[in-house]
Amino acid sequence: MKTLSSLDTHFAVKEAQALLGGRVDKAYHPNKEEVLLQFFVPGTGKRLLRILVGKALFLSESKEEQEEPSGFCMFLRRHFENARLMSLEQQGSERIVKLLFETKEGELHLFIELFGQGNVVITDEKGIIVNALQQKTWADREIKKGKEYVFPKKGYDAFTLDEKTFARALDSDADLVLRLAKDLGLGGVYAEEICLIADVDKKAKEVSALEMKKLFAAYQKLMAKKLEPCLVMKGEHVIDALPFPLVSYKDKEFKPCKTFSEALEKLHQEGVGAEEFVSQHQAAIERIESIIASQEKSITALLKEAEEEHKKGELIYEQYTLISDILKQLNTARKALSFDEMKERIKGHKMIKEVDGKEKKVTIEI
Repeated sequence: MKTLSSLDTHFAVKEAQALLGGRVDKAYHPNKEEVLLQFFVPGTGKRLLRILVGKALFLSESKEEQEEPSGFCMFLRRHFENARLMSLEQQGSERIVKLLFETKEGELHLFIELFGQGNVVITDEKGIIVNALQQKTWADREIKKGKEYVFPKKGYDAFTLDEKTFARALDSDADLVLRLAKDLGLGGVYAEEICLIADVDKKAKEVSALEMKKLFAAYQKLMAKKLEPCLVMKGEHVIDALPFPLVSYKDKEFKPCKTFSEALEKLHQEGVGAEEFVSQHQAAIERIESIIASQEKSITALLKEAEEEHKKGELIYEQYTLISDILKQLNTARKALSFDEMKERIKGHKMIKEVDGKEKKVTIEI
């Protein structure tokens, strides 16, 4: 399943406005990568919002049964059933969607993260986390109950850029297409589309003032496109779902859909057997994000190890006099006794637990 770009998310959220005013009938968590919210919308009936964690969200027509509700599913059912959806909005051009619910307990916010490994985070009206699908800690961010919910933000909102800000956002020495894809959050496919429309080399390191104007005009043209949902086909296989046809796929067949959600669901149903198109630049972005995620995991482990070592150091410092006395006694005994004799003598000692003659090591329990 494709990962939605900022622009894809914009159109998916636009269609999901059909859920406003509806009440949550049921919550499902069929597997760790999916969450479904079933709504009853006045005048429409039952509607499903499918959340593919870290990848996509869209209105769906089908749901899978789950044998045993997960703990997270039970939390959603307990706190959100019969809750009324008051608003559903994308956070700027971030790949984050916020759902605001009026519940029997008061206002609750549900944040859907569509970047990295993804997450579903629930906060109270003050932005304090009350639960999350995945509780995590990074060097500069923490998703844990009781903590304030803070998400990483880009420096720019891709939907409101003027020409000067657009040029400033692209001011780096990376390939042009990577700057458009990553720095603006447009994703590889739409970044390549802008380069094609503007007729500017996507691998360019430097861009002239005229080329920048052409790029900005292409960006505006892309942002102004009307919704024309379609599937990108290669033979009988679905390889992508788009809010509108793209020049990038000019050698592929487009199959119109009634809604973008319908296109996304068909792509999702095609599953891993589909030969899904991913631009080389999108693949590079995903590799970079994977490296970042791995580094964040390593940093978390190192921070935890450092914290544990710090605690050990504090404990040793607090017991310094006692430990120092024990070491002096052992050094004195070592001059007259062998390790085996010392081992026999310390049996039953409250703090000295082991004497290892081979390793010449003494274990003290504080």
